[in-house]
Amino acid sequence: MILALALSVVLTQPAPPPGLQLPRGPGPTAAETGKLYFLAGELATAQQWVQRGLKREPKTCGRLNKLLAEYAFLANHIDEFTSEQARAFFELDRQISPTVRGKLTEKAYERYVRKPLDLARSRAKGDVAGALELVQHVLAVDPKNRDALALQAELVGNRSDAGP
Repeated sequence: MILALALSVVLTQPAPPPGLQLPRGPGPTAAETGKLYFLAGELATAQQWVQRGLKREPKTCGRLNKLLAEYAFLANHIDEFTSEQARAFFELDRQISPTVRGKLTEKAYERYVRKPLDLARSRAKGDVAGALELVQHVLAVDPKNRDALALQAELVGNRSDAGP
């Protein structure tokens, strides 16, 4: 709830004009503000905030700037990802924001993880091999996905019980 409130406050503010010196004192840093914009799916604004914070926070903003640039490049091709690209996209999201997925990442997660898992669950009743193939695809994209690992264990167990 606090994150949502902070995000709503930040999103109502315009991006800082070029050359603006960021004030010292309490409040979110340029990196924190950039992360909030990232979570909202506003990549260009997130990158602007991080780039303006490079002088004041070179370590934090430098690394975040690189991650955001790589993420933005991949974000332009969400509908065309290979498994490796989707895995890299999700890993970049985790590096930028370890606890909450970004808005754009949710779109990719829906396409490459949730939908294939739902389809695998529906196929599991009649087409175990097809369901396992879908689960393998999900695990190629998100290797630590608990739901996919559980479904895989269930399907492999069902398959071995079926006999020769």
